[in-house]
Amino acid sequence: MKRLVPPAVLALLASLLIATPSQAAAGPATVVDRFGRTVNTYGVKLVDWEGYLANPYVELTVRPPSAGPFPVTIDLKAEGTSRLMMDLPSQLTATGATKQLTFANASEQKTFKLAIHSKRGPGQDELYTLRLNIRAADNSTYAQTMPIRVQQDQKTALEPTIPIVFDYRYDNITGYFNNAAFRTAAEEGVKDWFRFFNLQPFDTVASGAEPNHLPGNDWQNTINVTNNAAYNGMWVYFRGIQTPYSTGYPANNGRYHTRNGQQVAGPIHRSTAMIFEYDEAGKQLFTSLADEDWYKTEIAGSVLDVHGLVMHEYGHAVAFHSDWAGMRNFVNTAGANDAEVTAYQGRTVPLDSSYHIPGTQPYWDRLSGQSGGWNHLFPTRRWMLTKLALLVAENAGWPVNRNLTPFLAPSITTTSLPNAPTGQAYQQTLAAKGGVPFYDWRVTSGSLPPGLTLDRFTGAITGTPTAAGTYSFNVELRDYDAFSAPVNRTFQLTVGGGGGGGGGGNLALQATPSCSFTSSWESCAAINTGGDPASSNIGAPNQGNRWGTWPQQGQQWAELTWSSAQTIRQSQVYFFDDGQGIDLPASWKLQYWNGTAYVDVPAASGYPVAANQYNTVNFTPVSTTRLRVLLQSAPNLSVGLLEVKAFS
Repeated sequence: MKRLVPPAVLALLASLLIATPSQAAAGPATVVDRFGRTVNTYGVKLVDWEGYLANPYVELTVRPPSAGPFPVTIDLKAEGTSRLMMDLPSQLTATGATKQLTFANASEQKTFKLAIHSKRGPGQDELYTLRLNIRAADNSTYAQTMPIRVQQDQKTALEPTIPIVFDYRYDNITGYFNNAAFRTAAEEGVKDWFRFFNLQPFDTVASGAEPNHLPGNDWQNTINVTNNAAYNGMWVYFRGIQTPYSTGYPANNGRYHTRNGQQVAGPIHRSTAMIFEYDEAGKQLFTSLADEDWYKTEIAGSVLDVHGLVMHEYGHAVAFHSDWAGMRNFVNTAGANDAEVTAYQGRTVPLDSSYHIPGTQPYWDRLSGQSGGWNHLFPTRRWMLTKLALLVAENAGWPVNRNLTPFLAPSITTTSLPNAPTGQAYQQTLAAKGGVPFYDWRVTSGSLPPGLTLDRFTGAITGTPTAAGTYSFNVELRDYDAFSAPVNRTFQLTVGGGGGGGGGGNLALQATPSCSFTSSWESCAAINTGGDPASSNIGAPNQGNRWGTWPQQGQQWAELTWSSAQTIRQSQVYFFDDGQGIDLPASWKLQYWNGTAYVDVPAASGYPVAANQYNTVNFTPVSTTRLRVLLQSAPNLSVGLLEVKAFS
């Protein structure tokens, strides 16, 4: 008897026999930066500028997996520190920032912005992780990660250059400033302004010679006050009151700072006051200055951040107030007379009737997306000082320190490249500073020697040159500020001739090294081994491949001595920088022995100070038996060398 197969089973068997293309599971996304570079492998670079202010963000474009199936959801997590943040909508957490992107199809792409909250005080470069968890419509998943590098520009403590006296004698209404943590947070909010000003102490104001005034509760019952000690910087009165608001103001008493008997341009008021009011039910005063706590400062929620509020309100004392003549002029012209502010922000920046930068998005600080007030591009809680606020504050007469990294225009600091031997591995990293340093390096004309390439992310020229000759090429540097003009520099690189500055090889190999001081775990003999370090932070103690002078500071030296006179016209110096007390020198120079004394080499081409590469100096040829590298350490730091080369 024949057994019948049910129709449903026949249909199932037929479907299994017919070959159908399977849907692809979730795959990797592609992340692209503003220069069109895919950053999946290299990752992202952020900067923590000098000083406690809002840092610039980088914008990235995410392209979903090409195969789907769609919709595809990508959960972003910038993890490793609570200081990381992404543009709204996003969330802050104790371990980083999170954000979700959803893609309807393969052609859709979306951008997000990534930044890091400032770290107070000096620190070392940091490394975190950007994690992408990708989920397709069929619930298949794919995980990928890439590094987040953070360049810490503040390597030494940044302090105001004038003394600041804080006067708490009149905090006798609320007593807020009796709390040590409250007092510290408030003082830092004031100092953060003065850390950016390029100032010298003023003429001394005698005790009792600076009148000011302070309000009582509800700004009633004003009392007259004066300084009870002499000072030559800024006198700051702190007082807590109850209702209706906090603010700051300068002493509008007609007396201004002088220096050498001449009134300082501005004019600069001699004292200021900061009035702190706190009368909000359900909120707690937040006084922590711990970097990892900043995200807890729910300004619009459960706490009132003392540092952020004082920084903002003291801004009215130090600049944003009608008592400053320059600021009145800025307001009267709607900011149109400040070309630098307009160039930075891309538009004129007016102040409102209460001397605030408007809180609407066109006036958020262009590079950081923050405003020093309630609304931001990011879910920041702590009110932060911004570069825009400092540029506007200059109108009150405060000169901003242009040597600090937030104010440096991008520039290529490498001035020349050492020659390369034919057929041997070569590595030199071009150095730059300023701007927003997620740099893009490109050769735009000429050509590198055959066998060498330029890394767009790092500026490293690497490879093995294959053809002798002298090659000229132009390098273009772009930083991550869209308003910055590209920077160009032409280099010449000679291949052949032993890799030195002339026709000879490295003369240092035949020299005897000696040093001013050597840490017990380091080696003076390391300076002329002939090796090429991979970076300035190399090796480990007791390995004999580096010379360092910790804990000695100030002037140090390392020298090479030959048994007979050598003609030298070029030297290459590779600095040691371990990020733990050994740092790049503040300055350095080459000296040679003229038979009776050390003297500077003649007509030196310049003394670059760059990490992770040889620093090359050309000079008029000298005949000598000794060559010395004289180093001056930065304050509170020591110096070191990895290699010194000399060429005829």
